[in-house]
Amino acid sequence: MRSPPNRGRDVEGPAEHDPSGICRPEKGLARSEPSTYRWVMFCVLGVIYFLACLHRISPTVIARDLVREFGADATALGIISSAYFYLYAAVQPPVGILSDTLGPRRVITGCTMISCLGVVLFGLAPNIVVATAARALIGIGVGGVFVPSLKLFSRWYHENEFAGVTGVFLAAGNAGNLAASLPLTFLVILLGWRMSFLAIGAVTLLLALLAWAILRDRPEDRGLQPLEETPNPPSTEEAPAPDGLTTLGRLRTVFRKPNFWLVTASTFFFGGPALTFQGLWAVPYLMDVHGYTRLQAGGVLMLLPLGFIIGAPTFGFLADRLPVGRKKVLQGSLGLGLSCWAVFLIAGGSPPKILLPILFLLMGSCGGGSLSLYMTVTKELFPPHLTGTAVGLMNPAAFFSTALFQPLSGLIMDAVGRKGSAYPLEAYEHVFVAIFISAVLALLAISPLRIPRKSG
Repeated sequence: MRSPPNRGRDVEGPAEHDPSGICRPEKGLARSEPSTYRWVMFCVLGVIYFLACLHRISPTVIARDLVREFGADATALGIISSAYFYLYAAVQPPVGILSDTLGPRRVITGCTMISCLGVVLFGLAPNIVVATAARALIGIGVGGVFVPSLKLFSRWYHENEFAGVTGVFLAAGNAGNLAASLPLTFLVILLGWRMSFLAIGAVTLLLALLAWAILRDRPEDRGLQPLEETPNPPSTEEAPAPDGLTTLGRLRTVFRKPNFWLVTASTFFFGGPALTFQGLWAVPYLMDVHGYTRLQAGGVLMLLPLGFIIGAPTFGFLADRLPVGRKKVLQGSLGLGLSCWAVFLIAGGSPPKILLPILFLLMGSCGGGSLSLYMTVTKELFPPHLTGTAVGLMNPAAFFSTALFQPLSGLIMDAVGRKGSAYPLEAYEHVFVAIFISAVLALLAISPLRIPRKSG
């Protein structure tokens, strides 16, 4: 009878290095199961993803600086900001495929270097065109972090740990959304917006070097024992990765699964409206309808990413532990978020002020929980050699939805019209109706999903 492997202990003795720079254990060396080292990698990835999320909403903080220096109007500011979202979404499928072929370590390091270049270029931008191109580079670079990280986690964490780990990772990223509010504002006041982004670029360069030095695609590359193989869910008919599997073959396999389209559709209907409200209309709504000052509105807004930070690991933990399965937990998260929007509609678009912090915190928590479980469910629908491709194809749905819903919500608001410098309650109420309908569609889309009892 074989004794259980030692946990949490690296191998003793040297390791061989191949030309690619990946550590390989010497033959005959004892190997241990990964434990501590995977959390070192997690911390590096968490900080990289933190910066990715910071860039997502950072233009809000420096909007007036861009107007002053570049003479930008609202349309130009929208173009500068949206360049990130379009490119972030566009690179997700190729990033997923590259994660499955080249490995997460190479993809994350290379993309972090690209984002470093974009951040520095943005800090030095002499005009709107260069600033937009820089934001596009940032979108490409940070777009190569999330999906490869999930691919790496699938090799370093057991299946019953994956949802919880993904939730904590999403929470770490959304701490970047928190940092993009008051903390970034203070940094810009202290250093100026250009020096602030140059400083962030220097930190990004350091993280790229750390990623190459520390990340390993598999425990075996560190000289550790691989995770015990677990059978794929019964609904996954694909065999282990066949030799010479082409990109077209990967895409065909993913697209042929109806469950993939159900998760993607639900992500589309859920993600865009949620990100649009947080990034575009939350602060104006609080100021126009409830009379908050900008500082007060910013304080309430911070409850959305704070809720996300709480909800992502919490719902992930529940999905890993509760016997009802992942699907039921996901439905519960979506249903709770839908209930929050129902409160807005029942109150005629203007709930009592005392309820607003609670609603914002709950909506953020449901957002974190839902996005965490979307990733987990998608990963579990496919065998390991296709997880990067599948998540990379699903992940852009929320960002393309955001790119579409932002101008759509603007058209809805403009159809009602401004009253002076503010939009009336009626305009926001119409947007809330659209968000509520989209949330209903997100919940309905996930209802036919069939995954193994073990997963949901």
